[in-house]
Amino acid sequence: MDYAITMQDGQGQMTFDKADNIFNNIYLSIKIRRGSFFVNPEFGSRLHLLKKNSPRAAGLAEEYVKEALQWLLDTGRATKVEVYAERDTLQDASRLKLLVEVTQPDGAIVPFEDFVEVI
Repeated sequence: MDYAITMQDGQGQMTFDKADNIFNNIYLSIKIRRGSFFVNPEFGSRLHLLKKNSPRAAGLAEEYVKEALQWLLDTGRATKVEVYAERDTLQDASRLKLLVEVTQPDGAIVPFEDFVEVI
């Protein structure tokens, strides 16, 4: 049984509630640095490689998240992945806002929203 991860104040928090969707898979796929998971070096995202908040970085962020979540599509755990990255030019110029929606096979949409620090 997987325990659910929830987002509180921008941080992932493990609970002792049973996970009822694929949010955990999304969270871990995006938050773990690609190459750092010893069991599978291809697991995770390359978001840590982003160097500056630019339109190009926003495009790369979308690409990196899609790449990190591709395994959900390949294994049938998801049927659709949509990713949007928005530059935060007003409040904090060193971050991107990620908006992710993953559609499960049962049609349920699992949203994920997070900020990525870029220097």
